[in-house]
Amino acid sequence: MSNAWYATPEAEFTRPNNTTAYAAGDVVGATAAAITFGSFSYPLPGRPVTIRAAELRIDASAVPSGMSFFTLHLYSVTPPSALADNAAFNLPSGDRASYLGSFVIGTPVDLGDTLYVRADGLNVDIDLAGSMLFGYLVTAAAWTPAAETTFSVKLHVMAV
Repeated sequence: MSNAWYATPEAEFTRPNNTTAYAAGDVVGATAAAITFGSFSYPLPGRPVTIRAAELRIDASAVPSGMSFFTLHLYSVTPPSALADNAAFNLPSGDRASYLGSFVIGTPVDLGDTLYVRADGLNVDIDLAGSMLFGYLVTAAAWTPAAETTFSVKLHVMAV
């Protein structure tokens, strides 16, 4: 019998009601772009966990021209920088203490009414400061979004 603990925290957001083009390196999110992953309910905050995989789902029926891969930047608290949707990603000095690192999720593919990508084999080790995890989703290329598109980021996490 394994003593491993598993969780799949998910963050879902709807981007603003506009079609303002993103530049490479822009944050994608709701008006306040930081995303919050649900409670991990792991009994020992501060212990290391491993993100083994990540999924990105976009509720859209076609990949926008120019859309490329996404990077997820992780934080132990809500990022103090409070970047908005379409802001250029930056790691200012006030965010450094809570920054946990980043990884590439990949480029979504068209599955009909849904865009989807899953990154397996990540093995990203992080230390949770509490029972929550926060992040910024950042685009790698310039593209024009549809208004009010819903995005979902799901993490596959384990600890032993």
